Amino acid sequence: MANNMNPDDAEEIIVNLELEDGSEIECQVICIFEYGDDNYAALTPTDESIEEIYFFGLEMEDLGEETEFTLSNIEDDDLLEELSDVFDELMDEDDDGEWDEFIDKKLED
Repeated sequence: MANNMNPDDAEEIIVNLELEDGSEIECQVICIFEYGDDNYAALTPTDESIEEIYFFGLEMEDLGEETEFTLSNIEDDDLLEELSDVFDELMDEDDDGEWDEFIDKKLED
């Protein structure tokens, strides 16, 4: 697994998350990355009025032509803070500006 993925690929991954109150929110995967020995995903709501980034543990299973993704909640606040820092570093390392353009577009829409 690469440390991050192409923004064009991430734009194609949409998931529905169930919130604690039972409602659902549609989110787009903006980054998949490794930290330690585990994989994580950063998601943001497709509703442009919500400026949040959510982090989840990520399990991937290769099914031949397709890959099945399973998200898991992260309960450890320290780990969430570390993931946020790693995510920020990944975005800062973006030499070609694709992620900045993607995130700016998301926030402007």
